Parts: sequence; structure tokens; C-alpha cells
Amino acid sequence: MSEQPNRREFVERLAATSAAAFMGDAAFTTISTSPRSTTAEPWDMSWVEKLKSPPFRAVIDANTFEEGYALNLASGLHLGFKEAHGVGDDQVRIVVVARRGGTPLVFGDALWEKYPIGAETKMMDRENAPYRRNPYYHARSADDSDAIESLSKRGVIFLVCNVAANNWARSLAEKTQRDKEEVKRDVFANLVPGTIVMPSGVFALMRAQNAGCAYMRGQ
Repeated sequence: MSEQPNRREFVERLAATSAAAFMGDAAFTTISTSPRSTTAEPWDMSWVEKLKSPPFRAVIDANTFEEGYALNLASGLHLGFKEAHGVGDDQVRIVVVARRGGTPLVFGDALWEKYPIGAETKMMDRENAPYRRNPYYHARSADDSDAIESLSKRGVIFLVCNVAANNWARSLAEKTQRDKEEVKRDVFANLVPGTIVMPSGVFALMRAQNAGCAYMRGQ
């Protein structure tokens, strides 16, 4: 008769399997799970304080690029609360979590210029060439309420998954045959201004929900 498996070992394996299935950011790819830096610098959780006062709160899971749909959703929520309740921007707080395929939403223009992010996200300009800048960062007109620049002024909080950002850095390094550490430094130094790096996208989503945010899918 074969030896019965150790019960504790079985439970630990089951827990690990469940965690892997749930942690979508880590499962996105096994390229890299290294931290954003080699220091013991703590994670910036100051954004949680900004969720205490506004009565209307939501967190958007931008896990795919979807031509900037998460940004459209954030703008639409602001408009909806204004029309339904007559409230201003200070009464609404939206959190956008960029992770997995949606991570490039918070990559700054310098990264789009230097690396083939436009090709990877299939974002083409009017000449059918891959974008060389983040098409959703700058407002295109005074009334462009969907741009990251405009949303930030209205109090929208942008978070990015550390795991996914590292994975993108590794992938871009391989595609451009550049040093991986160099590209990683580029990525974290050139995020859209105001973007806050979180341990993982799932952590950010759960923490926002713990703080009272309703969950919204950004796709």
C-alpha cells in the first residue's frame, strides 16, 4: 500500500494552488516578480487617506488596455454622480488600478517613444503607425475629460502593479535587446506623474475595496 500523503503538506499545496489562481498579476507571466527597488523603502499608502471623506468611491480594474476604456469609465462615473446627486469632484473618488495588459496606461511618453509599446498594445495613429507617445495621457482639448491628465486634476488616483510593471520591463528589454535592469529603471522612472506603485494589482484592488470602493471592471 502506498504511503498516505502528509495532511499538512496537502493543505499547503492546496493553498498555494488557490493563491496562484487568484493572484492574476503574478500568473500573468513568470518573467519577473522582483520588487521595484533593492531598498527597504515602504509602499506609499497615502492614497487610502483620500478615500475617507468622499461618499462616492469606486475602484476600476484596468487589467486590459481596451483602448483606454477604464479612463472612459472613470470620467463617466464622475459625470453620473454629478447628474444624479449634484455633487462636485470632491465628493467622488475613483481609483484606477493598472495591471496585466492595462499596465501601459500609466507608462509616460518617454517610454512609449523609446520602446515598442504602441506595437505591443496595437495602438496605431492616423498614419497607421504605432503610437510613440501615450495616447491617453495628455488632454487633446480643453473639454477632454477622459485623459489621465484631466482625471488626475479631478482627484482620480492611479495605481500600478509592481509585478506587472517588472514583467513589462523584462519583456521590453528582450524585444529591444537592452539590459534588463536598465529598462526596469526606465520604466519606474517614467511612469505617468502621480502614479503610485503597489505590491500587486490584486493587493491594490482589495485595499481599495477594504476602504469602501465599489469594484468596477475596466473592460
